[in-house]
Amino acid sequence: MGVLFCFTAVADLYPFYDRLQTEEGSFFAVRPFYSKTELEEGTIQDYLWPLYLRKSFKNEESSRAFLFWWTHNFATDSELPRDRNWLLPIYFQGRDVNGENYFALFPLGGTIHEFLGRDKIMFVLFPMFGKSQINEVKTTSVLWPIYSHTRGDGIQRDRVFPIVGKTVLENQYEKKFVLWPFWTSAEYFYPGDSGKSWILFPILGRSKLDKESTWWVIPPFFRFTDGEREDRLLCPWPFIQKVKSEQLDKLFVWPLWGRKLEAGGRIDRRFALWPLLWSENTRQEHLQVNRKLALPFFYWQSKKLPEPEVPEEEWDEVSTGWKIWPLMSWKRAGDQSRFRMLELWPLDSAPIERNWSPLWTLYKQTNDDGLVKKDMLWFIWNSEKEPEAERSEWALLKGLLGYKKDGDSKKMKIFWFSLGK
Repeated sequence: MGVLFCFTAVADLYPFYDRLQTEEGSFFAVRPFYSKTELEEGTIQDYLWPLYLRKSFKNEESSRAFLFWWTHNFATDSELPRDRNWLLPIYFQGRDVNGENYFALFPLGGTIHEFLGRDKIMFVLFPMFGKSQINEVKTTSVLWPIYSHTRGDGIQRDRVFPIVGKTVLENQYEKKFVLWPFWTSAEYFYPGDSGKSWILFPILGRSKLDKESTWWVIPPFFRFTDGEREDRLLCPWPFIQKVKSEQLDKLFVWPLWGRKLEAGGRIDRRFALWPLLWSENTRQEHLQVNRKLALPFFYWQSKKLPEPEVPEEEWDEVSTGWKIWPLMSWKRAGDQSRFRMLELWPLDSAPIERNWSPLWTLYKQTNDDGLVKKDMLWFIWNSEKEPEAERSEWALLKGLLGYKKDGDSKKMKIFWFSLGK
């Protein structure tokens, strides 16, 4: 009895204490200090999130402290695993995918691998001297970004910025600048679409290719492009933008209204009174996602399963939901739904749900296949109702005062003692 009473007392400390076991795994939390999620694929541990986070996924382990300290072990079962230990932007240490060790202390010197899209970066007293490599393309810089020298398979680039620079990509183009950004020019060698272009900033620019013709006037504000692949009109940028191509159909009257169709119309994004009102429809073969936003206060989303030759309003809805920040939200997926107040975090975030949202939830109502649960002010008042099973109950302070009905059985609770039969 004593053990059972202690467990019940601890369980009644929700949302500060939380423990849950499901078919997929388990969850434990002492909010907001610690939470642990265990699934078949791995584990997530939060320590006063976002102060510290630790994850394991299959044979990988990673951790993060704020946005500065990062560790990642990519293969814990390997003798020489690929790993990283970074304290941005000062300390870098690790082992790359080829098993090669590296170390750097910024800005003094060292070598960093697999960083900023580069395979390797080496520097001494940054920005005095540095080298970088992407595949077989190698770059040397002195007093970055002033002097740069790049050589690789089919590419040559030399720069004394902003005085003069030249880039040559074999069989594709040759680009130059003098006193950047005032004079830039390029010559293109694409099969069937070769030509030349130049821009005298901020006065005039011209590009003439086999399949495209462009004029810039006071660049970048006025642009007129007429081509087989794309037509583009900026008049003036960013207020009037019109682009028409096979993959993109864009019309902006910024900031009043705008529409952009991408991927042949499968992605439809629109805005009104930028950046306040937005909508987005994404159509995939097996899923359609619709979103509407009135930033930062309102968010709505619906996911449906497309069915050929069936009207959209008759498609099966996978999930739907809305949020009115910072007051309330509602979600439904299948036979499960949830309504909640308050909603102090404007975006959906798994770490916030694990560690913080329950602490500011003043009221929650869930419906799980007909079982309706209501909780108010954490553990102050709660109720359950299951009409099909003729079962209902409610409690104040977990039993200071309560009532339970299960079929013909009825019970009252007063000062946590049950009365009735």
